[in-house]
Amino acid sequence: MAKFLLVIAVFIVFYLFLRNQARKSSGMPPPHSSPKQDSPSTHGEDMVRCGVCGVHLPTSEAVTSRGDFFCSKEHLQLADRERR
Repeated sequence: MAKFLLVIAVFIVFYLFLRNQARKSSGMPPPHSSPKQDSPSTHGEDMVRCGVCGVHLPTSEAVTSRGDFFCSKEHLQLADRERR
């Protein structure tokens, strides 16, 4: 009976070893590791609203004038004409 349990234990260890190697080669994280948290700066970007058409776009793509945001230079010029 002890030999039978030893054989089963060897098979279990061998199975776990193979599964671990397959997981490493596929690039999957270990089963009990916590997922890596991205820093807020790499996770997203603030969105702003165009003062003319109301479309939302990332701050880095917006055209800024006098604290207002616009989706294009044309909308900036249109807003300037309306202010006069």
